[in-house]
Amino acid sequence: MDKRSQMRELIAFDGAQKMSVVLLSFVGVMVLFFLVEYDWISSVTVFFIGAAAGLPDFYKSWRREMIKKKYLVAREARRLIHFNSMSGLLVYPFILLWVYAALTHLISLQTFFLIGAASFLFSIPIGKWYERHMVHLDHNYVTEIELREEQKWGSA
Repeated sequence: MDKRSQMRELIAFDGAQKMSVVLLSFVGVMVLFFLVEYDWISSVTVFFIGAAAGLPDFYKSWRREMIKKKYLVAREARRLIHFNSMSGLLVYPFILLWVYAALTHLISLQTFFLIGAASFLFSIPIGKWYERHMVHLDHNYVTEIELREEQKWGSA
């Protein structure tokens, strides 16, 4: 079980996207848009529908992390990749609360965008630090840059 077979498995997993799911999601968004536009449902209801619709994406990212975890050798790297998956799931309610507060005018739009921009700016270096740390812990960890390079050149 080496890096090359892990890359093959990750590329196959990422390539298994179904076009019908994307099309159905687009149709669902358009239906919800018209339902809100004609005041048949509130924007907060659409928000909760969207929150429930986002849960399968967490399942997909969890499965992707399990593929990576399967190839890791170091115990600390396996523990850290599991912690990363769980922390993403635990942060999700706070993101929902942040968006809900903006929709119900509990926070101003400026505060909403300021929190969003600060979170985005902090997440980029933290993500790069996480990948560097994982590569340092275990040589079998595949970074997203390596995976994109393999997809680009097709040697996996």
